[in-house]
Amino acid sequence: MDIVREKKNTKWSKKTLGILTLIMMLCLVLTFISKQSNGAFLVAKDSLLIGAVQRGELNISVRGTGVLAPKDIRWVATNVEGRVERIFTKAGAQVKTGDLLLELTNPLLVQQLEETKWQLEEMIAETQAQEVALESQLLDQEAAVINERLNHERASLTFNAQKKLLDQGVVAVSKIDHAEVEIEVAQFEQRWQLEIKRLAKKQETLVAQRQAYQAKVHRMRRILQRFQEQVDGLKVRATMDSIVQVMPMELGQQVSPGTNLARLARNGEFFAELRIPEKQIKDVVLGQTVIVDTRTSKIQGVVTRIDPAVTNGSVQVDVDLIGNTPKEARPDLTVDGVIEIARISDTLFVKRPMFANGFSEATVYLLDKDGEVANKKIVKFGQTSTKYIQIQAGLNAGENIIVSDISAWEQHSIIRLN
Repeated sequence: MDIVREKKNTKWSKKTLGILTLIMMLCLVLTFISKQSNGAFLVAKDSLLIGAVQRGELNISVRGTGVLAPKDIRWVATNVEGRVERIFTKAGAQVKTGDLLLELTNPLLVQQLEETKWQLEEMIAETQAQEVALESQLLDQEAAVINERLNHERASLTFNAQKKLLDQGVVAVSKIDHAEVEIEVAQFEQRWQLEIKRLAKKQETLVAQRQAYQAKVHRMRRILQRFQEQVDGLKVRATMDSIVQVMPMELGQQVSPGTNLARLARNGEFFAELRIPEKQIKDVVLGQTVIVDTRTSKIQGVVTRIDPAVTNGSVQVDVDLIGNTPKEARPDLTVDGVIEIARISDTLFVKRPMFANGFSEATVYLLDKDGEVANKKIVKFGQTSTKYIQIQAGLNAGENIIVSDISAWEQHSIIRLN
């Protein structure tokens, strides 16, 4: 009789082996991750920027970019309506005071000028005729005064002669005739005085009317002068020695009074318009020294104005340039400016790490003596400059830190450099 042997079940042992293998692999992964989190993260040293902690004088400054702008800018406008007939200069041309920029045409205005000239000539002729007539009337009145004076004198002679005869007792002259002559003397005297008054009034009238005529003529002359100025304004001229910055006009273009025809900028007088980040503007004050770099020359300047408003994250600062203006200076030339804020004579400082802010605490990676391992360390910063930042606590002179971007591996407390 055969005995049937049962085969041993090895299925459980294979399953167990697989589980053990999986556990071992998981442990290895966890160990690797644990080591990486403890500082095994590798970073290429060539890709890093290293800054050495130094002790000495630190110049606190703020950097900004901007452009050169002319100090004296003038828009040349027109006070008449016209059409652009000719353009003599273009943008970029240098002009002197009185140089012709462009010419406008306005036939109606020219016609009004000619008609006003004719009206003035007519008014002058009428004024002269009126004065002649008034002077003639004045002469007539003077003649009337003379006639009345002579009548008075003749009557007075007759009266005096009759009176003398009567006083002598001569009866050839009646008392009635003598009385009538006496009345005539009084009448002629009153007429004489009245004509004198009329003469004075006519003299006043002549003066008043002459002034009125002269006022009318003067008014017409002013009207003629205004038309002449408007016609002269059709020829647009430069108002100062300058460079033509903008010439927006085109031939045939119709312009109205008040239209800006050209923009002029005075030669050789510029100031810098710098844009300073809003986070750094708090340290900028009027009167601070500035070095303006045109990328060819460096010019010293002084802060003269700080714009009260923030535009696109920056504030405009105007800098008055001191000294001779370089040859390459042009309107809207791009420049860099460094504003000197303060000088700290003895302090610790380092190249400013990326994203580091002044008067704050931040985490940096401090390199060991061999420069192969970097550990996280909290540092307290002070004032910032365009390139350096002050260290108030956490680092010592001679130590090195990573100043480049650490955002890719900032979750690791220790990194290794290779």
